[in-house]
Amino acid sequence: MGFFSLLKKGQKYADSWLSHPKLAAIFPESRVIKATKFSQKLMPFIAVFSIVWQQICAKHNDVAFSLAILTALFALCIPFQGLYWLGKRAQTPLPAQSAVKFAQISQQLAQKQVALPPIEKPTYQDLAELLQKADQHLGREFWDEL
Repeated sequence: MGFFSLLKKGQKYADSWLSHPKLAAIFPESRVIKATKFSQKLMPFIAVFSIVWQQICAKHNDVAFSLAILTALFALCIPFQGLYWLGKRAQTPLPAQSAVKFAQISQQLAQKQVALPPIEKPTYQDLAELLQKADQHLGREFWDEL
């Protein structure tokens, strides 16, 4: 799988994951998504600031300029690291205990006549989509018993 398609899957996974307090206590996704979104907003500013600051303070210093470029590149890579992790995580099959809970939630949704595609080996992306449907159709009592 290509690097950019993995980043795209990571962005899709970040958009589909629910930010619910009970999920945040179980899965690290909420913290990673929050940090990734924050870095997507902040790091371009840091990259530009490091180069502009260098040009103001040490205009004719080549070493300072190269350090500013390295700082800018590092700052721009941080959001990609979060998206890469999320993309890899989205494709990861669920552990056995989570797969059992996935099947239980699927049965609850089937009882409410919610159409679900058949999934043999659920992944974390499938879990995120299932939790969205559960939030829409099962309501507050679902989160209370989870």
